[in-house]
Formats: sequence, structure tokens, C-alpha cells
Amino acid sequence: MSDDLTKKVVTDEEACIDTETIEDDPAKPENEEVVLEEEINDLKVQLDEALNRYLRLQADFSNYKRRVEKEKEEIYQNANMELVCKILPVLDSLDKAEEMGDLGAVQIFKQLMDILQKEGLESIEAIGQSFDPNYHQAIDQVDTEEYESGTVVEDFRKGYCFNGIVIRPSMVRVAK
Repeated sequence: MSDDLTKKVVTDEEACIDTETIEDDPAKPENEEVVLEEEINDLKVQLDEALNRYLRLQADFSNYKRRVEKEKEEIYQNANMELVCKILPVLDSLDKAEEMGDLGAVQIFKQLMDILQKEGLESIEAIGQSFDPNYHQAIDQVDTEEYESGTVVEDFRKGYCFNGIVIRPSMVRVAK
């Protein structure tokens, strides 16, 4: 029986020694530190990726807002341009009435032109200008000594620009 007790004590001591050896194993904490450092590095990489995604999304959203604002401005400008194009025949009629001496029409024409000019409408000056196919539509040529060749002599129908865009070219007669 004493042999059994001796064996048991020795076995317990060995167990204690083995436990102390495992707990005091210097290799294990280094492994844990390496593992933790790898996890930290992985988390840093993930954080950098998330930050880059966030910055890209922020830039994309900013670009989207600018694009939508620009498209909105273009829609308003096109809508205004369509309205002005529909009003041009009225302007032509009022201009003719002005030429005939109708004082009421003259006043209405001036008021309407003031409003439209504030919105961006400009009439194209043609007579005495060099012919420019971007602004003038030649419907006739005439021999004249008064003007140089290629100069607009007569304006049959006024042309107009709206915010710098030609919405109707002037119909003109050009010197040969």
C-alpha cells in the first residue's frame, strides 16, 4: 500500500510539474502576441478598406449632386427656351405693328422684350454685319455698292439667342 501512496504522490508531483511547465511555457505568450498582432494588422487593413470605400462613396455622392444640379439647370433652361420659341411669332407680329406705327403695340412690344431680355433673350443684330451661318440664314443675294461682299444688307426676320444659344437665325439678304 505504501507503494501505491508513493506512486500516487509522485504522480501528483509530476502532474504539478507538468502544469507548471505548461503555464510557464515562454513560447505560448509569444504565439499569442503574434496572433494578436496579426489580428490587429488585419483589422487595420479592414479599417483602411472601409475608409477608402467611405471616401469613394462620399466623392461619388458629391459628383452625383453636382450632376443632378446641372441637369436640373439644363431642364429649366430648355423649358424656358421652349416657351420663348413659342412667343417669337408674337414678337414678330408686335414688331410689324411697331413698324406700322401702332403705339399700343409699340408699348406692349417694349414691355415684353424687357421681360424676355431679363430672362436671357437677345436679338441678333444682322444689318451691316458679316454674314455668319451660325447666326444668319441667307435667303437672297443682291448686287450693291453700299456694302462689301458677304455683308448682311437686309433683315427679313429677326433672329434670337437665348442664354447664348441661337434659337432662331435671322433671315437675311446678303451683298454679292
